[in-house]
Amino acid sequence: MEPYLIEAIDITKRFPGTIANDHICLHVKAGEIMGLVGENGAGKSTILKCLNGVYPYDTYEGEIRIEGKTVQLKNPQEAMRFGIGFVPQEINVLVDMNVAENIFLFDLKNGNSNKLVNHKELRIRAEKLLEETGIELNPNANVRQLSVGQQQMLMIARALATNPKVLILDEPTTSLSGQDVQRLFQVIRTLKKKGVSILFVTHKLAEIMEMTDSLTVMRDGKNISCYERKNYDQNKIVEDMIGRKMTTMYPKRQVSIGEEKLSVKNLCIEHPYIAGRYLVQDFSLTVHAGEVVGLAGLVGAGRSEAAMGIYGELKPSQGEIYIDRQKVEIKSPRDAIDYGIGMVTEDRKKYGLHFGWSIKKNISLSNLKAIVTNNFISNKKESENVMRYYNALSVKATSMNDMVESLSGGNQQKVVIARTLNALPKVVILDEPTKGIDVGAKAEIYELINKLAEQGVAVILISSELPELMAMSDRFIVMAEGHISGELNKEEATEAGIMTFATRTFKEF
Repeated sequence: MEPYLIEAIDITKRFPGTIANDHICLHVKAGEIMGLVGENGAGKSTILKCLNGVYPYDTYEGEIRIEGKTVQLKNPQEAMRFGIGFVPQEINVLVDMNVAENIFLFDLKNGNSNKLVNHKELRIRAEKLLEETGIELNPNANVRQLSVGQQQMLMIARALATNPKVLILDEPTTSLSGQDVQRLFQVIRTLKKKGVSILFVTHKLAEIMEMTDSLTVMRDGKNISCYERKNYDQNKIVEDMIGRKMTTMYPKRQVSIGEEKLSVKNLCIEHPYIAGRYLVQDFSLTVHAGEVVGLAGLVGAGRSEAAMGIYGELKPSQGEIYIDRQKVEIKSPRDAIDYGIGMVTEDRKKYGLHFGWSIKKNISLSNLKAIVTNNFISNKKESENVMRYYNALSVKATSMNDMVESLSGGNQQKVVIARTLNALPKVVILDEPTKGIDVGAKAEIYELINKLAEQGVAVILISSELPELMAMSDRFIVMAEGHISGELNKEEATEAGIMTFATRTFKEF
């Protein structure tokens, strides 16, 4: 029998009030790409943290073996020495260092602790690694100036710099463009040929079908099923993940478009670091009550920046915003909320949540007026108000008093959405609302979008998943290089047509 390169055997990890992993077993051969799937809260991130030493060996039951030998991992640095590379779901880079310094963060002196950091040598090492892996980054670039997708690729490069025997990828494509995804897949295939084992965690089943040799499904902290590639059945995999049959992914909606709710005219946002350049230029759109407008484009096209300009996270250098045909001045997110604009941000870690607060406090923060009596917060009103959204979005936690930082990434995203809706907005901007969300939860989010539209809310939907965007939107605005490059109605829109507009080039501005 071919030996396994890494194994998790009967891993049981307990937290107060819950068992996150219940006798989980994983077996990965050298050169094998194993997919790991399950709903948010299924225990995937927990088992990954056990494998990576984030949770030390004496905090869980069971054992981890590498090349047949039991190892006791005390921390991530020790896991790295045993040949385990880990790319977490959340962006984790040092923004005040350059790309080369971030890549070799754990070995800046190239193994010689007695010498000073040789920055020229560091750059050459980075250039070689980036060339070998096909990752297109400038070693001298300031990380603060990189897009979210570029920072994700940087994290992957940093993991590869340790020459891992096992590479764990936790939702590695959530922030990548289609081109970057294919580049990453080529890197993975190259590593596979070299005998590196890949543990690939993703909610995108198309990626599982394309890339993996085997698949393990988890649900409620347990192993549910394992499949070899020849036995893959997407419908059965989804059923195993969510514990029920799902008849349709994208629910239908009766479109009824009302009065104009939001109008943006000639919005321009200057680049914060490059004089004379713009992140967004001459951005204009109108959204009506009951309408879902899809904002399409490649990563870095300016979609999120335009949304943050409307919401007050970024300050436009020019442009006008109208709510219910009345001109408004939005200088901050607080202004936007007061005028009836809500936003679910793509970067929940930076903009979306207070991680040291409970679920209840995070959700209730957006609408304190609804829970205040005689200038004091009513605990009863707060609990009743929050419970409505907590249940509607099926947040997986022991209670709404749990800390947000204890939740899985997908459940954190649900809390962001709940907080946005709690403010009862007239206009909702959803920036990658299903990022890191499992199949079952995606269907719940789609139902919610339709319900908002049916209630007369104007919705702007930003998504890098074209099938999702096309299924859920009534009209499409396409962006490229900070400009609006095209507009399509639902009847004429095709994936090819949207991509044609998304890949337009503009002269320097």
